[in-house]
Amino acid sequence: MMEYLFLLIPLAILFLAYRARGSGGFSAPEVSPISKSDLGAFEAAPSLWVNSSEAALFAILRRYMPTGFHVHGKTRLEDIIRVRRGLPEQLRWAARGRVKSRHVDFLITNRAGKPVLAIELDGASHNRRKPSESDKVKTALFKAADIPLHRIIVGEDFDSRAQKIGDMLKRY
Repeated sequence: MMEYLFLLIPLAILFLAYRARGSGGFSAPEVSPISKSDLGAFEAAPSLWVNSSEAALFAILRRYMPTGFHVHGKTRLEDIIRVRRGLPEQLRWAARGRVKSRHVDFLITNRAGKPVLAIELDGASHNRRKPSESDKVKTALFKAADIPLHRIIVGEDFDSRAQKIGDMLKRY
């Protein structure tokens, strides 16, 4: 009987630790209340657009959008491209890190909300001959998700590019 006590004591400790932490399932994180003084740190952004090129492209894209398609600006990648379910937790978190805190300049969805095309507006900071690692990752992510990613360079004829995109979407 005494030899079993050496087994029961560690098992009892594990059981009590498990019970103390809950069912082991998901529990929503607690959010602390926010004080009125902390709220003073926030304000509405004046615009989603960082510059006049983004505002101009958005207006032109909207003009050429076929009925049933919608243009969204500054959409989080995490809302467009998700990590596959069923991956081990460590892989899920590593994969999520690739999409977290990134966005695409414009997203076009159909009337069901399905992403059909993404657009990046590449300004002076983008090097077409040698894309940045960030640009390469974003391009690869959209390819893996089977969502076309169009890159438009600031200075291109926005009207012509938007018209071609609109014509392409009419074929869906």
